[in-house]
Formats: sequence, C-alpha cells, structure tokens
Amino acid sequence: MTATWAERYAAVGWRVFPIVPGEKRPVYNGWQKDATTDPKMCRQYWPDGLNRNIAVVCGETFDAWDIEVQHLPVFLDYMQTNGYVLPESPIANTGRGGMHILTEPTGVDGTRYLYLNGTHIGELKSTGGFILLCPSVTTGQYSWKWTPSRMAVQPAPAWLLALLERPKGAVRKFPTTVHSVDEGVRRLEALAVAVATCGEGSRNNYLYWAMRRALDEGIPPRFAADALRVAATKAGLTDHETKQTIQSAYDVEGSR
Repeated sequence: MTATWAERYAAVGWRVFPIVPGEKRPVYNGWQKDATTDPKMCRQYWPDGLNRNIAVVCGETFDAWDIEVQHLPVFLDYMQTNGYVLPESPIANTGRGGMHILTEPTGVDGTRYLYLNGTHIGELKSTGGFILLCPSVTTGQYSWKWTPSRMAVQPAPAWLLALLERPKGAVRKFPTTVHSVDEGVRRLEALAVAVATCGEGSRNNYLYWAMRRALDEGIPPRFAADALRVAATKAGLTDHETKQTIQSAYDVEGSR
C-alpha cells in the first residue's frame, strides 16, 4: 500500500524517501541526494511489511505552506473575512490536524516562519526541507483534501505570500540576512528564477514579494532591482509595470 502511494508521487515528479514508522525521522542519511522518482527504488524503500512513512523533498516541484493546527481556525477565519480562496493545488491534512498547501516554488531558500497579525502560525517549507505525505502516520494519519493526481500545483496567491512578511521586531528562528557575497548572489538568483517562471496573473505579486524579500535579506537595492527587472521582463511584464512594482516594494521597505 505505502509503496503504491510512493510510486504515485514519484510519477508526478516528486522525489520521495522513507521515514521511520510513526516519526518524522529519515530512515537513511543523505536523503537530499537519495530521494527518488524511480518506481523500482520506491519498492525497495517501502517493502511489504514495513509501514514506513513517506516524505517528499520541497523546493523543487513545489513549496509547502504548513499551517499549524492550533492556528488553523484563525487562518480559516482570516480567509473567510477577506474573501480569500485556497489555490487549486494539492492540499493535505497533517498528522496533527494542521494543513499543508502546496504551491509552485517561491524561490525561498530554507524554511521561513509564516505570520498572521503578528503571530507565528506555521512555516513555509522550501529548498532543503521536506514534508510527510499520505498515508504517513504520526500523531494521526496524513490525508489529502485535494490530491496531486487531480491538479497541478498553482502559484501562491498574493495573500498567501503576504504571510511571509515578518512583523517589525519579530524574532526569526530561521535567519535570512546574507553573510557573504556568494550567498547573496545565490539567493538573488533564486528569487529571480521565481519571478521569471511565475504564471500570468501572479507576476506583479511575485515581483513585489521578491523585491521585499531581497531587501529583507540585506541584498543591496540596486543589485536586487537590476536582477529582478530582467526576470520580470522574461515573465512578460512591461518596463513600466516592473519599475512601478519595484519602486512600490522599495518605498514600503524604506518606511518601516
């Protein structure tokens, strides 16, 4: 049964690897390299009789917005009050009763806190992270609301991206300020790729968010603007739209 699910995920291009039964701990070291889309490897990783959990690598084919169970009522109320709707992407119930929302990769490197009205409500799992998938079991069983076979991942809507905005004075568990030129270049390149490959209808939102993120991470505004301007042009935005959106993000950052 578990191997069948693993093969199903592998078939849509998600790299999977085995997790210790009932836990979130990988069975093998080096999962970043050994995670697979090979059905033969899936059958080896999940042989009959071993109820291993299934994990999938984030940041490659999707990012996962992990809303914690204790904050789910507030999150859903926030959506309803503002008329927001979830993207038509795979969405799952977690083992603890929270929610995973899968969207196109955002270009974020690592795991970031999500905030709603100044409160930490969960994390974005991206490059270097992983999530468990149905039929894994921890406190409870993971299950799908909308399954990956029914739809492809969609871009994150602007209201979801806004949850990445760190409230003034908040302490971040996962620091984002760059510590070297090479690291800054790498992170800026990732943000530029996210902008260049985003879908129509979300281009301005992604550009605005990427510029804000670059400034928040300490990347010099001039370098960030130049790189993201090129990426936005590739995505199909006009020069006027690009300049206006970048300036808007810069103005907001400067006023904080």
